[in-house]
Amino acid sequence: MMDRSLGGIRCRTARPIAHHRGYLPRALEGTIRYTIDNIGRTLLRVDFDSGESVMVLPDDVTLDAGTRPTLS
Repeated sequence: MMDRSLGGIRCRTARPIAHHRGYLPRALEGTIRYTIDNIGRTLLRVDFDSGESVMVLPDDVTLDAGTRPTLS
């Protein structure tokens, strides 16, 4: 099930993340678009400031304190 309650919240990578085009470096910032439940695990779709849009696990990112969702 798709959940947009975290949509617009800023986050950053907690560690380097491998994806289909290479690695996202640690501390790269991005914006969460939505979360989805898939086979009993939660995944986040994040649009990173580098231009990548990647599904990540919640442990792969940390939420920025004090950010509020922005309307796009």
